[in-house]
Amino acid sequence: MNAPKRNSGKVLLLSLSVALLTGGLAGCGNSKKEAEAGNNPDAGGQVKIQFAGWGDPSEKEVFTKLIQSFEKANPTIKVDYLHIPSGDYVGKMNTILAGGNAPDVLYVPDGDFGRWVSQDLLLPIGDLVKNSSIDTADMWASGLDRYRYDGSANGQGELYALPKDIGPHVLYYNKDIFSKMNVPFLSAEKPMSMEQLLDTAKKLTVSKNGKTTQYGMGPVWWEDFVLAHGGKFLSDNKQEFTGNSQETIDALQFAADLTNKHGVVPSSAALKDLNDSEMFKTGKLAMMVSGRWMVPEFRKLGFDWDVAPLSGKDWGGISGSVGLAIYSKTKHVEAAYKLVEYLGGPEGQREQSLMGFSIPSFKSMASTDVFLQPGQKPEHAEVFIQAVEKQVSGPWTALPNAKWYDLLAQGLAPMWEGKKSAADVLNELKPKIDAAIKEGNSGLFK
Repeated sequence: MNAPKRNSGKVLLLSLSVALLTGGLAGCGNSKKEAEAGNNPDAGGQVKIQFAGWGDPSEKEVFTKLIQSFEKANPTIKVDYLHIPSGDYVGKMNTILAGGNAPDVLYVPDGDFGRWVSQDLLLPIGDLVKNSSIDTADMWASGLDRYRYDGSANGQGELYALPKDIGPHVLYYNKDIFSKMNVPFLSAEKPMSMEQLLDTAKKLTVSKNGKTTQYGMGPVWWEDFVLAHGGKFLSDNKQEFTGNSQETIDALQFAADLTNKHGVVPSSAALKDLNDSEMFKTGKLAMMVSGRWMVPEFRKLGFDWDVAPLSGKDWGGISGSVGLAIYSKTKHVEAAYKLVEYLGGPEGQREQSLMGFSIPSFKSMASTDVFLQPGQKPEHAEVFIQAVEKQVSGPWTALPNAKWYDLLAQGLAPMWEGKKSAADVLNELKPKIDAAIKEGNSGLFK
């Protein structure tokens, strides 16, 4: 899949007329002139566009096949697939975008979306989508709406990308370890409370002579944990940091205590040689948080496993996503949108889902065997569906300038290290984060 966190995703190919492009894109600022250009075929009548994305080898293979299918259905369009390693993508794309000659179609991490739109780097596509085969009413709103921008905040206004995917977080668990430790399997219907999570993790943790050989739980995604337990990060108008509320303090302190006080989650030092998924695959971790993108890899494992909802009050948490966007200065709007429509539409979504690493953006498809895949792990694939209905985009997507979020993520280090309480850390960070929100997002305060 899937969008890297900031710190730390049958087509009816409609021909879009020039009239649609010129009329539908009215009001697109500097993009309008380029949009009016539409296609600019070469002397041979062929249009060549470039498409940039990242992904592991399996995702690269899927997209290579999808592009081949697209080119076969659209013989006048040739696609140059630029695959960039995920860890290098944002840095390289920032440089390419600054150079003014970016790929016609590109992956947009949801965390960088607002910034790139505010810099007029992405083409608004609302009218293109409206006049194409894409049924937005059948798409997960939490996936689609994160690619809207109204000039001051993300989440509303004009549409600038289609979701390539959406990846809610769930709890993976090793059923063989649960059976061996006489711990009941997790419910696929009801999330565990904090207390139930701790109790279960304790029963699954094995230590001998002061050394832990099996951890009950992997590191939580703290944004998940806060939202799933009733906390918030920003006020409703997004002008103020509210992450020092009691609900948020309690959730983060509990998360830090899982490692520092209870020893049921490995510390950063313990994760130095093996990350959480590697520990899970080798049987050193009984439960871990991740998204659908781990399913193809975990289907290769030699033990039984399944998925369950995250710990929380009401299936809360965050989902990741990557957008498919068009460069604002492209000279090939029609061809670029055809590719976006293909990859973000039913056929592209179907192929990604069949590979097992993503949830289709279309709700009707998610309830079919294309996604549920009976007879294959996980047994309770419907957990992903319930999760995506409740989970929201990560806090890093809330504002075009995410410096406030970076301050928060970096500022939590003393809490994770057990050197300061969650209350002290969050209260100390509040004035700095409030200032960063105001300084970086002036459109919110007009």
